[in-house]
Amino acid sequence: MPEIAFRMTKRNHNAFVHLLGALESQGFDLGELFITKDFTKILNAKPKVVLYSFFTEEIWGSLSEEIRLLKEAGSILIAGGYHAIAMPRHTLNKLGFDIAVIGEGEEVLFQLLNALKRTGYKITKDLLNITGLAFYLNGEFVFTGFAKVEDFWRFPPYPESVRLISPIEISRGCPFRCYYCQTPYIKGFRMRHRPIDQIVKYSRRMKDMRYITPNAFAYGSPGAILKLRKLEALLKALQPLRKEGRRLFYGTFPSEVRPEFVLPETLELLIDYADNRRLAIGAQSGDNGMLKAMHRLHRVEHVQRAVEYMLEYGFEPVVDFIVGLPNENRESQRRSIELMKWIMSKGGKVRAHYFMPLPGTPWSKCKPSPLSPEMRKFLGRMAAKGKIEGSWGKQAELSRKLQRLLDEFYEESMSYHGTIGSVC
Repeated sequence: MPEIAFRMTKRNHNAFVHLLGALESQGFDLGELFITKDFTKILNAKPKVVLYSFFTEEIWGSLSEEIRLLKEAGSILIAGGYHAIAMPRHTLNKLGFDIAVIGEGEEVLFQLLNALKRTGYKITKDLLNITGLAFYLNGEFVFTGFAKVEDFWRFPPYPESVRLISPIEISRGCPFRCYYCQTPYIKGFRMRHRPIDQIVKYSRRMKDMRYITPNAFAYGSPGAILKLRKLEALLKALQPLRKEGRRLFYGTFPSEVRPEFVLPETLELLIDYADNRRLAIGAQSGDNGMLKAMHRLHRVEHVQRAVEYMLEYGFEPVVDFIVGLPNENRESQRRSIELMKWIMSKGGKVRAHYFMPLPGTPWSKCKPSPLSPEMRKFLGRMAAKGKIEGSWGKQAELSRKLQRLLDEFYEESMSYHGTIGSVC
């Protein structure tokens, strides 16, 4: 049996598919890996190394029991993903992993697996030469630096030798630095883009062409401006694939667009070149003061304009809100309710989320604000009518767990650009 196992899950599927493509393109034989979503099969295989990738909100599930069983079996456990990057000491000391991968993993994972193979799957000083790791060596905590991959497009989005596929990451990084979001602090403040010819080449494997990007309409730009010609060039280049029977979904799951980028000219491109007639945008609040406080860098007026444009051009708006934001008062919540009502009265959809303090963000130590009676009543009534989507109830409980975790184990997280402290 292979000595290295990848613990695939529904939530880490996209990340691991991309990393497997990167490993293969650097010459790693994927035949040496055991890749499965079945934990029992991994446990029975008794691999030397098991790789995980997970978000902080996943640590309260079955993860702890899986780690216990694998540690008893003698496996070296490697963690990647947002939690490991933001809280490496917690990942090692409390969760029980042996190595945390810190940063973008395409190159560091290749170097790490080869180093472990050379040393007989032991943690040695050889790992000190690999940027992007946290581990203990002779009882001392070691951090070798944040791994950055500026030209991530050097690596294919999926492997050729293993039949795995996922939406293609076409852009990485975000300049807006919203205080609740992990993406810019882990992926960088400048957008980087996969070239059009690569996107077309790799899209051929997909029946429904979908893409991962923080802001789909910012393709080709540093992120804060619209490069309409670059965007049109990408969408136009994908048209031969649509003629072969594939469908193109752009600006919807698993990505979205910022409201100030929703303009007649961008919507006209979707009408001409894409198949989706839904578009996901983030409003996050109906109060301009809260938008400024969270560093959204757009205003309520941009959301209203985007919704009106979408409806005018025949698109269904799907608009995200975060309730219970730090320092949000009843008046701020009332303004969000009014904006949600306005969107629904126009025919749009609303998705509500409860604020969760995520490690590695400026708002990681901020406390959510209590929901006003008016907000609770409104969300419950609209959910019962099927007019609001979202899991804010479950997220409220998860938010409390995150607060307790960060109160007890807070770490000053290293990011793509340096240390990120709390602004609370």
